[in-house]
Formats: sequence, C-alpha cells, structure tokens
Amino acid sequence: MQNPAKNFFLVLIFGLLSACQNINSPTPTIEKPQAALESANEAESSVSESSALTSSDLSLQSRGSIIPEAISHDDLWARIRDGFQLNEYYSRKIVGDQIAVYAEQQRYFDLMHDRAAPFLYWIVEEIDKRKLPQEFALLPMVESTFNPNAYSREHAVGLWQFLGATGQSFGLQQDWWFDGRRDPRASTIAALDYMEELYQQFNQDWLLAIAAYNTGDGNMRRAIRRSGHEKDEVDFWTLNLPSETEAHIPKLLALAAIISDNEKWGIQLQPLANKAVLRSVNVGTQIDISQAASLAKIDYQLLRALNPGYLQWATHPEQPQEILLPFANAEIFEAALVGLDETMLLTWDRYEIRPGDTLGAIARRLNTRVDVLQSFNSLPDSRIVAGESLLIPRTNDAALLAAAPRIDRNPEQPQQKIPKQYTVRKGDNLWRIGRRFNLKSIEIASWNQIPLDQILQPGLILDLQYARQDKDDTPKVLLTDNPAVYIIRRGDTMDRIASRFNIELHNLLQWNKLNIGELIFPGQILQIAAQEASLN
Repeated sequence: MQNPAKNFFLVLIFGLLSACQNINSPTPTIEKPQAALESANEAESSVSESSALTSSDLSLQSRGSIIPEAISHDDLWARIRDGFQLNEYYSRKIVGDQIAVYAEQQRYFDLMHDRAAPFLYWIVEEIDKRKLPQEFALLPMVESTFNPNAYSREHAVGLWQFLGATGQSFGLQQDWWFDGRRDPRASTIAALDYMEELYQQFNQDWLLAIAAYNTGDGNMRRAIRRSGHEKDEVDFWTLNLPSETEAHIPKLLALAAIISDNEKWGIQLQPLANKAVLRSVNVGTQIDISQAASLAKIDYQLLRALNPGYLQWATHPEQPQEILLPFANAEIFEAALVGLDETMLLTWDRYEIRPGDTLGAIARRLNTRVDVLQSFNSLPDSRIVAGESLLIPRTNDAALLAAAPRIDRNPEQPQQKIPKQYTVRKGDNLWRIGRRFNLKSIEIASWNQIPLDQILQPGLILDLQYARQDKDDTPKVLLTDNPAVYIIRRGDTMDRIASRFNIELHNLLQWNKLNIGELIFPGQILQIAAQEASLN
C-alpha cells in the first residue's frame, strides 16, 4: 500500500494525472508548495547525515543550491526572464486577454513550479546553449501542464507532446522498455531540434514555427496556401488555423509576459535555484529500479517519477541504463555500486507469451519456478494470455528474489474496461486495483468509504460506478466529505461542464468562485452542487 506522505512530492510534480499515462484521468487536489525551510548546505548536510533523501527533501532542494557553479543569476526565473526574445508581441490584445485569465490563477503557477522543479534548469540550459528564445522553456506549461506522462487523445506523449512517428524521426527511442517522449532530457533535445527545423522551414519566424509545432508542419503549409500570401509575407496573426493553435501562442506569450513582470500582475513565483538538482548515474548494466532505489536510499515511487522514460520495472537491457538522482543520493548510489558483484544485481528478461504456452512450460524452459513468475508478474493464478509479456528474473538466488519488493511492476499494462463492481482477489490492494483500471486509489477509497490503507479481504466488493461513462457520456462524480465534485479533464470548459451536469453556468461559477472565461486546467476540482445540497 502506498504511503500518501511519501507520495506528496509526486502529487506536486505530476498531479497524479494518470495512472502513468493519461492526461485526462482525475487527480486529487494539489496543495500549494511549502516555502524552503533550509539552505542548500543545510539540506545537503542533513541528507549526508541520514544517508537518505525523502520526497520533501527534494522539494526543498529544488529551491536551493546544491553544487557551486559560475552563473549570472541566483534565481532561475530571472535567467528565463532575461532570455525572452518575443517581447514585442506581449502587448497584443489577444495576449492581454490571456494575461487577464492567468493573472487570477496563482494556484496554476504554484502547480507549474512544483512540476517543473526537477527538470526546468536542464531545459533552460539547453535553450541557452542554442541561443533560442527562453519562451520555449514555458512551452511544456501549455503543451502538457509540465507532466512527463501526459497522454493526449491524439496519442501525443510527454512534456513536449510528441506523436510516435514525429518522435522517432527526431531520434526518440520508443520500445517496450523505454519511451524517450516521456524522458524530459531526451524529449527536450528532440523538441528543440524540431523547433529549429521549423524555424528554417517557415521564414525564420518563431511564431510560425511554434504554431507549426502545435498543429503540424503540413497543416501550417496548407494554412499558408489558403491565405493567398507569398511565403515571405505570411503573418501568424492573420492565418486561419485550428482554434487550439490560434489560442496556443497567445497563452505562451501571456505566461511569458506575466513571468517578465510577475509583481505587476500580482503573481508570486516560488524561487527556483539556478542550479541543477539532479545528476545522472550510468550504471553500465540493467538494474531493477526498486533495487536502485534501495541502494540509493530513495523512495521507489519518487525514483520512478524522476525517471519517467522507463516503462517497466528496470532500466533497459541495452541502452539507456542511466538513473537520474538528487546529488546526495547519486553519491550514495555510486558508492554502493563500487565493488558490487554484478551477480548481486537483480536484472530481468522479457518473455512474450505464445499460443499454447503454459506457465509451467515457460518456467522449465527459462530455468525458473512457477511461483516466481506468478509473484513478480502479479498473476493471481496460472492463467496467461498469448501476446502479453512476462517478467523473468535472471537469477535463482533465493535471497535476492526474496529481497525484491512485490510491487506492480508493469505500469504500461493495457487499461482494462472498468466494471460496475470489482471483487477483491487474494493479494489485491487499492493501489494495484487502481493501476489495473487506470484509477486513483484515493478515489476508490473515497467512493467506497473505506480507509486508504485498509487491508482488503478477498471477496470484498468494491463499487467502481463513479468512474464509468454511460452511453450519454454523462460523467459520474466522486463522493467526498463535501458535496459532489468533478475533476476537470483536458478539453473541458465551464460551459460544457455545466451543460453535461444540467446545471446553470452562473451557478457553477458562483459555487466555485470563478469568473466567466477564467482559466481552468486538468486536475482542478470543481464543486458541482450547492454546499447545502446532498447526493443520494
């Protein structure tokens, strides 16, 4: 069972928008981040003394100094500000309209701060190396709300929302073990390569390049042809583009305008140190991520969150085999690896089940045991399905196998259809059930009015109706201690939500203390009934 306290930083970074991958999934309320409570030296000293780093420690270190470096800014926001190059467009009315929306959303900027904290410094560094506009550092705020695991309806993935084919064309590795679109570093390099190519394609005009990045270069060329203008006379503001793209650039420019002078717009930017907070350790061989977490003395879920490109339970059998860690944990990890016999590393093979296979036959063929396969693949019995994959440990060392945590090691398993009811099986817990159906354990617990850490007895029936969609696509609501709430999904508008629940728009706005046109974003929780109302 997950510890909610340990996962608090994960909530802040990723908003738990997906059970690894879907941006449209509900998320719990995200609280404002706490201010830094100690200096960098104190944080590093504390970690060294305890030989461990918790989720909250990393949140603090993301706002403080970790290693000395020759820099011209102490604060990363100031560095970003000084690198803006598109300031001439900030004064346009359509940008001003977006500024007015964002200026009322302090919580949005707090959310972006916490999600961006581990990776933003490296993104800014890469942009500076190329002498590109630092407005690009804000693009993931618009593209994915800075969620490395964001997954759109169009199957775009990651911070920079790459489609599979586009990602491959820019060198992003995509296989069973690793997806470079989810890796913040690899995807940033690919995104900036793509942007530079688009800049050359479209008249060395950054606005056209950004628009083409959003809508696709083919769509952009067609829009230019339809405009009737010569190529060198094209102006982004006069093109007839999809509404999402027409809004995309004003949103980006509005965010830049606010960050340029946040005090003017009444927005507080939480400090971000202009220093790296993570370091890459090349293991040189495949390693089980849970074993890496143990060796580095870091929470397993936090380690996964810092390395979102790995899709399975281990690093790649070939490449990549690097782990991103906070500096103190990287030192602990490297020290633990020195002199460690590779036979003591828990490594894995993948076996794709073929028609006619049985679990016993596979175990004999691969020199392992049926109970080992069942345990590490979360199999309740001996039934297997052709086409699915099994995790095969490359060891029969009983002590090594016994020490490996029994966790859900397959975050990429296909989402199953959500039933109205689910009967608990032996070995189930709320987290595992949530992963199976792409739900959040906290929602299942809330709806069924049971504690989040309750041990589930086989045979217990859980009600999952809240997560199902009826034929009329009317969404169900979650029950909490308060009246009904709705968790905003990508593409929602207040008008559409009001219509969906058959309530008056002005009531929905009033209950949530929102103005018409005010920014809403995935993961935000709306009250969809008056305070005195109740649900039966």
